[in-house]
Amino acid sequence: IFDKRLDLLLNVRPNPYVTASQFWATTELNKIHYGNAYIYIETDKKTGYPKALWQLPAREMEVWIDNAGILDSNDAIWYIWTDIRTSKRYYFAKEEILHFKSQFTFDGLMGMSIKDILKTQINTNKHAEGFLNKFYRSGMFGSKVAVFYPGVIEKAKEHEIVRNLESFSSRTTSGKFIPIPLGWQAQTLDMKLTDAQFFENNKISALQLAAAFGIKPNVINDYSKSSYNNSESQQLDFYVNTLQPLFKSYEQEMTSKLLRVDEQQSGMRLCINEKVLFKMDSKTQAEVLTSYLTNFGMTVNEVREELDLPYIENGNKLLGNGNAITLDKAGEQYKTSIKEVKE
Repeated sequence: IFDKRLDLLLNVRPNPYVTASQFWATTELNKIHYGNAYIYIETDKKTGYPKALWQLPAREMEVWIDNAGILDSNDAIWYIWTDIRTSKRYYFAKEEILHFKSQFTFDGLMGMSIKDILKTQINTNKHAEGFLNKFYRSGMFGSKVAVFYPGVIEKAKEHEIVRNLESFSSRTTSGKFIPIPLGWQAQTLDMKLTDAQFFENNKISALQLAAAFGIKPNVINDYSKSSYNNSESQQLDFYVNTLQPLFKSYEQEMTSKLLRVDEQQSGMRLCINEKVLFKMDSKTQAEVLTSYLTNFGMTVNEVREELDLPYIENGNKLLGNGNAITLDKAGEQYKTSIKEVKE
């Protein structure tokens, strides 16, 4: 079912100032950054149909539950927007607001922002970066030699011993041999990032980052455990595990707020077209569409629609092989043949 009014509103220009691409990109960004995105539905007072969609600042919105029935409705949800420029407050019923939440929510009313979810991990990464900087400054890369000796030596003597050992190792024998007095002991100190599991910890943070956004690691170019045979399988997995839950949340919210109750009860739904994610090459597309067309799967006009071609007259009929029969009629052709033989 195609609705030109909603099609223009959702897919072309939601309001006079932005295009649909800009509008939905901003909506998704607000949802991820703040955990919630709010859209006011402006309706036509004459017809009651949606007229325009307006984004409201997520930081300035509050969600109230009227459990006391103060606003003439028990347990109703109200959206309160405080305009920080004028300090004026606006009240919206839940039917007037499209509310898109992140996938993380404890009460089903308000979503959590990704930055709050990743706050702990971000702090860990900051400490890891500080550890690496300190590692560079202290010169701990590579092997070091610690010299142990019994007794007590004055500070001046200690510095003199260090200078003599460094001079001897760097100029005399290229560091292969270092002579030390009798009773002294030399031991190698070697601190590596592998010992601190630095890279393993960074890999874990990448996995946690992908999990917070609901995506697979390969989307952020982490292919360490990727097992996909081709890009099509990877794209299908991205749709099933990441985009499908997102699409469902958008579809359900828009269906419940943009369609009338009688339209919803009659079975009408707003659905996101996911076919654009699985574009086929020309040869494969031709084979698939031909199979649908010749097996009563699609009409000529439906095939032409897939190819972005205009409809033609008398193109809404299903075509197929005339030899095909329904299951309840299977075997009747043999009965007819036997009767003809007897005659």
